[in-house]
Amino acid sequence: MAYVAIKAAFLDNALGQDAHAYWLAGQGELVYDRVPGQQDAYLYSPAFLTVILPLAMLPWLLFLPMWICLEAAVLLWLLKPLRTRWFVPVFLLCTPELVVGNIYILLAGAAVIGMQKPAAWSFPILTKITAGVGLLWFAVRGEWGRLLQGVGGLAIVVIVSYALDPTQWHAWLQFLLENRDGTPDSRTSFLLRCFLAVVLVVIGARKQWPWLVAPAMVLASPVLVGLIPLTILAAIPRLGRLAAQNAVTSSSPLPDKAVLARKP
Repeated sequence: MAYVAIKAAFLDNALGQDAHAYWLAGQGELVYDRVPGQQDAYLYSPAFLTVILPLAMLPWLLFLPMWICLEAAVLLWLLKPLRTRWFVPVFLLCTPELVVGNIYILLAGAAVIGMQKPAAWSFPILTKITAGVGLLWFAVRGEWGRLLQGVGGLAIVVIVSYALDPTQWHAWLQFLLENRDGTPDSRTSFLLRCFLAVVLVVIGARKQWPWLVAPAMVLASPVLVGLIPLTILAAIPRLGRLAAQNAVTSSSPLPDKAVLARKP
């Protein structure tokens, strides 16, 4: 699969085809007049561009390899808990995402970080929007303080970004309204996928299974065509380790002093 993806990227001139849209936006072509699915269509909020702007100012021949290296580094970190016999094939399965240069690996990284630092959910919400379904984890568990951290972090990013360029924010919101039916599947199918994603998050939060957040993000992705969106599942090794750590913490015995302090 890795060979086919790389071969197709070179033969069809598709190497970095998604990343090229981000680069063009950084070169001063941030416009929302290209519909989803059109070549070089930029679909994300202006806040995403603000973050990657220093990198996007580089020439394309420098931007692309650095973007691929960034995603590869995040992927290596995500898959580190796996043994070699699983690490290698799973990494190769993610090659199509590395070839086109989308943000699914970065979304997987945000999911892992977001379980500890809720403000990290701002990234999926301000790019693929519904992929930020994982933020509901804290609401289901009643962790209102952490939910407030996530919402507050999102609000700060939006306010600062809007203050820098309100015109582009108006353009993005208008773009979202005009292309609200822009998913490849029907509206009914998309809404059903989002509902199932919420169900997975609720089950995961109740059962203390954070790894379910990854498939929930896949289901809630605006585009669910082909294998590339499945790259978000690369978050599972790290999320599974997090679940194991939480299980050990919750089942560990009380310290001796605490035991002595307990009343009979």
